[in-house]
Amino acid sequence: MAKRSSCFQRLFIFFNVLFAIAGGVIIGLGLLGQFIYHGSTEEFENQSKGFVVLYVVGGITMFMSLLGAYGAHREKRIPLIMFLVACFVVCFCLLRVAVPTAMYRPEVERIVEEKFRELLPLNEASPDVRQLTEKFQLNLKCCGLFSYTDWGDNVPDSCLCQGEEDQMEGTCQNIPYQLLIFSEFRMAGHQKLIYKQPCFPIIEGYVAEALDIVLGVSFGFAALALLGAVLSAVLLAQLRSSNVAVPVVFSVSSRPSKFSFSSHPPKYSELYNEPEKHEK
Repeated sequence: MAKRSSCFQRLFIFFNVLFAIAGGVIIGLGLLGQFIYHGSTEEFENQSKGFVVLYVVGGITMFMSLLGAYGAHREKRIPLIMFLVACFVVCFCLLRVAVPTAMYRPEVERIVEEKFRELLPLNEASPDVRQLTEKFQLNLKCCGLFSYTDWGDNVPDSCLCQGEEDQMEGTCQNIPYQLLIFSEFRMAGHQKLIYKQPCFPIIEGYVAEALDIVLGVSFGFAALALLGAVLSAVLLAQLRSSNVAVPVVFSVSSRPSKFSFSSHPPKYSELYNEPEKHEK
């Protein structure tokens, strides 16, 4: 390969090595998550699809990167062409996901809110929904999805403020005892502290952050895939130009027994007829 293309060759190999490392990190995250959730059978079954996605994405990333690096290092056209096609396919698929997500993001947030409102009232919801909501309330320090009144007259103890720090931070509010499920608290005129913040705004914030991450990762990887396609196209063009042979012209010297090679066209000598001599 020509000297002017060595810079592109090294840059392309470095680019693919970084991508191969990223693919290995993705696979490692899948293995780490599988190891963490291995003790809990229920949580492991819920996260198994996510692990499969990580393995597939990491494996494809590593395969494409190693294929492109091999093609650049060995100056092989077929691996570079395969890498070019794969980059265009990946870029198209990522943009196919990212562009509609960005366009319809407000609609997605509205649909999520509608789905949560369908769960109300919480005291009449299924046991799985109530259990999941109480986990949210304990971890996020909130009460109800949109208000503590979502529980009707059966506000659970997961809504209760747990310490003095929460009371001093102003995250608690007073409600009458008769709204609590414990019979010993059902006394008129007494109040109890519960978390003032509802859970859905916090969950909505996490959903917005997740959408931002999806959009950032999709557009970022699409740009990198496009960059890889451009670099591979440049390498293919330089490989093609370096493989074009310089034309060689054969010329025959005045001596018939010797031949010489020259890149210049043969020289021609002018032939003319000598005038005939008339006899006197």
